[in-house]
Amino acid sequence: MSNVKNSSSKNNWKKIYSSLTFILILFSHFTVYSQSSDFIYGKLIDSDSGEGIPFATITVKDLGKGVISNAQGDFSIPKTIQNMNDTLIISCLGYTSKYVNLKNLKKQELNTIALKVAIISLDEVMIKAKKVKSLSPKKIVKRSIEQIPKNYSQSPFSYVAYYRDYQTKSDNYINLNESLIEVFDDGFNTCDRMDTKIRLLEYKVNHEFERDSTLEINYDNFDSKFIPNARIDPSGGNELTMLMIHDAIRNYEQPAYSFMYIMKEDFLKNHKFKLAKIIKMEGGSFYVIDFKLSNPLSVDNYQVFGQLFINRDTYAIHKLFYSLFNTQKKEKQLIFNAQVEYAKHQDLMYLNYISFSNVFEMPNPKDFAITEILYDSKKNLLFVTFNNPYSPDVVSKLSNYKVKVDNKKVDVKEVVKDSLNNKKISLMLDDVSDFPKITNDDSNRLKIYIKNLNDTEGRILGERTYLNYKQYREMFVQQVHISWKEKPIFIIDKFLPLKDNKISKSTETQEYWMNTPLMK
Repeated sequence: MSNVKNSSSKNNWKKIYSSLTFILILFSHFTVYSQSSDFIYGKLIDSDSGEGIPFATITVKDLGKGVISNAQGDFSIPKTIQNMNDTLIISCLGYTSKYVNLKNLKKQELNTIALKVAIISLDEVMIKAKKVKSLSPKKIVKRSIEQIPKNYSQSPFSYVAYYRDYQTKSDNYINLNESLIEVFDDGFNTCDRMDTKIRLLEYKVNHEFERDSTLEINYDNFDSKFIPNARIDPSGGNELTMLMIHDAIRNYEQPAYSFMYIMKEDFLKNHKFKLAKIIKMEGGSFYVIDFKLSNPLSVDNYQVFGQLFINRDTYAIHKLFYSLFNTQKKEKQLIFNAQVEYAKHQDLMYLNYISFSNVFEMPNPKDFAITEILYDSKKNLLFVTFNNPYSPDVVSKLSNYKVKVDNKKVDVKEVVKDSLNNKKISLMLDDVSDFPKITNDDSNRLKIYIKNLNDTEGRILGERTYLNYKQYREMFVQQVHISWKEKPIFIIDKFLPLKDNKISKSTETQEYWMNTPLMK
């Protein structure tokens, strides 16, 4: 789970120490050339703004299964389904549902589909509904939590979902991994983390998008890979398990993330609530409640902006959005976003999708640094190699170097630049006869300090900078089974990365598909 922390993880190095054992979003119709020809591609947009509509449900009517649009509003449907002369039902909270005949979708172009904003009301409904006056926003939320056992299944159920994780830099996808999974949930009266079983139906490392192995390392919560002012609990399990932990509704009696903590116990006392509006749509009307951290917690350099969609008749929570920010600097910095949505199936609520994203930082590999130090005992020379070409202006200045043998200073007589390699220099050491002789085998007795050097790009030696990325984990349900259709076999190890788990072959796998993002 993600938890905030109080101190920064960075160390600002001003000098380099090293032993000789150195350890180092406007769209138009276009022909889809770069995507698979087996799919039809669509994009959902707001009819007023023209912006993409994220996380809308696209259901194939007769099949009872479908996909969720991604953050840009994109989705894909296999052409084999179009041949079935079926209809797409497109729905999204806040928008009027739309029905589209699959036969009318173009096969070689991006199909842009506009949705209209649903009717929004507040004053009129509040005047007519006396119970709104008697229930404060906080009481509405309190009742919605109390109704979770009634509104969500207490009996075993399962669902098939498309899962993906990836990073982004400047909105470009990096390290996209995709899978189809089947989740077997024993019901909301059980511990999701301990009792829920998962089958891996398909797994794909997507090489169509950029891959960077340096970003795939685990979080160390310190320097190599970390969330500023927060941490990832390494005991949380693999990437999929970590995502599912962040469903605060399913885990309303278990820890989820900072300030939400255990929803049943902590959500109300840690936040204050405001009724923003009431929206009337197909299937009823909903309270839209905004919330933020209560005053005692706001002084702790954190801010929360969140929103709830709660059914006015059943008090079922349809959608929860939670964003945590750090406010220590002038501009608030996002720490994480958690978003989860549930939809009704036969009078009970089942997961529709969950999306969790966080920022993270890693050391800049282009920072000016030493990559190798070698000692020649015969010539009494130190050879120093850098990762970047050094600036020749100050590299020859003797005062920039300090060498010690057995913790005693040894003068540097001369700095020699390598004429064939502008990343390498050699330091000629003063021959001090009263020092025990240093051989190549015990060269760790010799230490070097270097200051005031920079590379040709102006980077200072030893100065650490960090690159910012976003990490996404998302799961989109394609079909819900009110009861288990078959006993789960080949269950994944929740602490083993998905790529290392065994794929469980299923006769139904071909009926589901990966909603791979569109190439730019």
